[in-house]
Amino acid sequence: MMKIDFHVHTNSSLDSNIKPAELAEKAKELGIIPAITDHNTVESWKKMKSAVFIPGEEIRATAGDVIGLFLTEEIASRLSFEETADRIREQGGLVYIPHMYDKTRHGCDEGYAHLADIIEVFNGRCIRAFNELAAETARNLDKPGAAGSDSHFLSEFGGTYTELPDFDIETPKEVLKALKKAKITGKSAPFYVRGTTTLLKLGRKIGRKINIK
Repeated sequence: MMKIDFHVHTNSSLDSNIKPAELAEKAKELGIIPAITDHNTVESWKKMKSAVFIPGEEIRATAGDVIGLFLTEEIASRLSFEETADRIREQGGLVYIPHMYDKTRHGCDEGYAHLADIIEVFNGRCIRAFNELAAETARNLDKPGAAGSDSHFLSEFGGTYTELPDFDIETPKEVLKALKKAKITGKSAPFYVRGTTTLLKLGRKIGRKINIK
């Protein structure tokens, strides 16, 4: 069996302080494969070195956030949901919708769910009701469901993952088959991490402005 966390950030995202080397070490220790899904950047891919991971990106589309999994290059933000999905698939990637019902974090409208390959049915930073709605939507549309910790701090990584039968991780479509027999393990992060994330993002933005000046 394989364990995958489909939604993980590193310090290439302004609101995360996870160092890729530390993530790689913890992932190996726990036997969990992370999908590296930083906000609108793929900078950390090259910093993961020899670690096993899924190259991804959390992209801000005009209708909300969408994750591309198994990407080969960065995709621009602020495109329509449809065009973003098309660009993901042009790279042979998979369209993954995160925290769909959480409008405080740019969850996309459920009207786009039919365009997804995978729906995040457990997000470690979402309240239970949002995760339940996402799971219901996945069932109604017969879409595979998966779990992502949405880790921004290393302490969040390890409690949330999707356990599924072994598959060739170099072949994205094999994930969809494996997800039919997936088992979700979810651990909700403490609520205060969201506020801490906001403060971290603000501090790093200010730091960048000071350095520019």
